[in-house]
Amino acid sequence: MWKEFKEFLMQGNVLNLAVAVVIGAAFGKIVTALVENIIMPAVALLFGDTDFTSSWEYMGITYGVFIQSIIDFIIVGAAVFLFVKLANKLTRNRFIEEDVEDEQLVLLREIRDALVEKDNQKPL
Repeated sequence: MWKEFKEFLMQGNVLNLAVAVVIGAAFGKIVTALVENIIMPAVALLFGDTDFTSSWEYMGITYGVFIQSIIDFIIVGAAVFLFVKLANKLTRNRFIEEDVEDEQLVLLREIRDALVEKDNQKPL
């Protein structure tokens, strides 16, 4: 049972997931710092206050908490979108080169198969 558990932990999917969680947590700290120290002060210049939780309240119902959560979600979503877009832009050339190699490999295989077929059709 220990051997099976060890094999399970060493599978690529589990290791990739562990790395993704650690990187995601670190990226979350970066996004939080961006929101708290750069974006929200800019929002404060426009609206005068960045704490919507206490200022948006009506008859004991705090709408501000919900509004603050929506704003945070939009900012985090935009930061993740921009990060993924930048990562895709930086790695785009690498994927194009791999596609070209694959295309060339397919053509070479077709030529090889055609030559083999031509040799098989020759009378003995």
